[in-house]
Amino acid sequence: MGPRFLFRLIWSLLTLPIPCGALAADPSAGPPVAIFSALDDRFEGPDTLPSGLVAIQLRNEGREPHQLQLLKLAEGHTPEEFSSFVQQSHGTLPRWVRHMGGPNGVDPGGSADAVLSLEPGLYVVTCAVPRRGSHSHVAMTQPKALRVVGGHTPPPDFRASVHMAMFDYEYVVIQDLRRGPQTFYVVNRGKQTHQVNLVRLNDGASADDILSAFDPGEAGPLPGRLLGGMAGLEPGGRGMFTASLSPGRYAMMCLFPDPASPDGHAARGMVMRFTIE
Repeated sequence: MGPRFLFRLIWSLLTLPIPCGALAADPSAGPPVAIFSALDDRFEGPDTLPSGLVAIQLRNEGREPHQLQLLKLAEGHTPEEFSSFVQQSHGTLPRWVRHMGGPNGVDPGGSADAVLSLEPGLYVVTCAVPRRGSHSHVAMTQPKALRVVGGHTPPPDFRASVHMAMFDYEYVVIQDLRRGPQTFYVVNRGKQTHQVNLVRLNDGASADDILSAFDPGEAGPLPGRLLGGMAGLEPGGRGMFTASLSPGRYAMMCLFPDPASPDGHAARGMVMRFTIE
């Protein structure tokens, strides 16, 4: 009996349906909201956030797709050190950062949100959209320093209408996906960092076409719409994101590289295709 079967069984037995859009344990008051704007060379937004549950909203005001990836710096490291490292490494991230999630990629003019449980400490806000054309977003976008302040916070009580887990290399979703607004609770039960990129496919396009469009050197338009999702989460990490699903064909995919393979996670099967009627 594998972990995926147990995950499905336990959640199907113990999880009760919860209304869409319930973003906090207290239904009368949601978490504080932090709004960030992504431009093609920087982020604009608050410099300080409280620890605990926080709703992060991303507004893409640039000309390219962008995401908001929160990275927690290990003690003793600085945002200036992070910026210098990614410049010299052409976009490779240092080992002393932890992926803490965030709203995943959206097209220019779009917006996305995520609810996260933030630990106190020093962070950077960056864009880790895979390299397209001749540059890497993480190297070209000036990271924004962010400090999370506060004491110890209790474990968050995430509430959502759809529950999903990320394994190596598979998404497992308990509930049926339906049209309309949905709130996704995401937990990383794998051994590697994973993400959820939600894409609505253009007519005639496939998930493989989206993956090919992210190949280095490809600069043409994506054959679909980026609708957010969850940026990278470390093993054991969790959070929520919302999306409104209209009729059409969709894909969820993880675009992270695999350290043990020349292929990325999506190429190893971490793609979920679905249709909304």
